[in-house]
Amino acid sequence: MRILFSILFVFLLPGVASSQSDTIRTENKIQEAPESLKSLIEEIKASEQKKAGKDSKEDADIEIDGLLFDETKTKGGKDFYDYFYRDWEAPPNAKNYSIFLTEKPYRLTTTKIEIRINETLVFQSFLQPRGDYIELLAAQAVAQTKRYLLHYEEIIRQLEGDDRSGTGIF
Repeated sequence: MRILFSILFVFLLPGVASSQSDTIRTENKIQEAPESLKSLIEEIKASEQKKAGKDSKEDADIEIDGLLFDETKTKGGKDFYDYFYRDWEAPPNAKNYSIFLTEKPYRLTTTKIEIRINETLVFQSFLQPRGDYIELLAAQAVAQTKRYLLHYEEIIRQLEGDDRSGTGIF
């Protein structure tokens, strides 16, 4: 917001004596600032105070959430990702998450596929190079991931509940 103030004063008010006053100084004449400008400044100040009053959990929200990261290496892994992406639809209240689809080599033609949400392992399975099996496995992974996101807020609430927080007395 400080940037907005400086832009406002540099471009809209070229003859400002100081940013603390509500007056404009132009060639030894002092003019009163328009009411619309005063109200805009008050709104900006109020929004800044409101932001400063937020708790730290709200400040830590991710602005771009729901990203899907493809970290697959084989054709089977890429097919799994394509099926997952095709069927994926985020639950309506889900926020602050990113999904990582990772593939790790295993024996012969089998690989291990893992799905993580914010570094928490949600789904893992062995992936065989059969198209019908890959599609079925992707559908199961979508269901498991949706289930985790639906219950994520409840899980966090339980972990941060009163029974898990100490008093500080040993």
